[in-house]
Amino acid sequence: MSSFIVISSPLKQTTMAKQDPTSSSNTIPLVGSEFVRPRPLDLTITGDTVKDTDGNKVFKVKTPLFGLHNKRILLDPNDSPIVTMKMKVTSKHDRWQVYRGSDLDDKIFTVKRSSTVQLKTRVEVFLKHNQTREASCDFTIKGRFMKRACTIYVGDSTKIIAQVHEGDERLVATVYPNVDHAFIVTLIFIFDLINMGGTGI
Repeated sequence: MSSFIVISSPLKQTTMAKQDPTSSSNTIPLVGSEFVRPRPLDLTITGDTVKDTDGNKVFKVKTPLFGLHNKRILLDPNDSPIVTMKMKVTSKHDRWQVYRGSDLDDKIFTVKRSSTVQLKTRVEVFLKHNQTREASCDFTIKGRFMKRACTIYVGDSTKIIAQVHEGDERLVATVYPNVDHAFIVTLIFIFDLINMGGTGI
């Protein structure tokens, strides 16, 4: 059975703080404008490598050889860092902080488990403007424990922007127009690290 992700243009939120960053009428690149396409984009994720339908490498996730294995780096095809994912070791909620490039002073967003005890996995995403109080998340990822399939929602709403299904040792992703696919791929890898106990895709 093939795997896919479906990303649709979400509805606008009712407040400025919750303004939808992926709305087709008000696209805001979360990682970079070069990762926002006006047309759907199909991606295949196998291990730590992300490819398009022509077999070209789009991204690769690198685990540093030295130090604690609490860091991942999303690289472009030229091995330049796009974002750095760093787990906060002392966190009880499997908190991962995402930084632009390799600059650990330029945080973009935070991803964390919503609670320490869960029957079903719920992971929340907080963008930079919303990381002080974390009263209401900007995106939510929901799935089953020890399963890579998940659904990504805008905030705490029922508006789905991504669905992930497991395939035969790979995931196949369809990213819809005006969605930052580097952001989505980063969420997929972090969700997998949180939900699968750090084993990776």
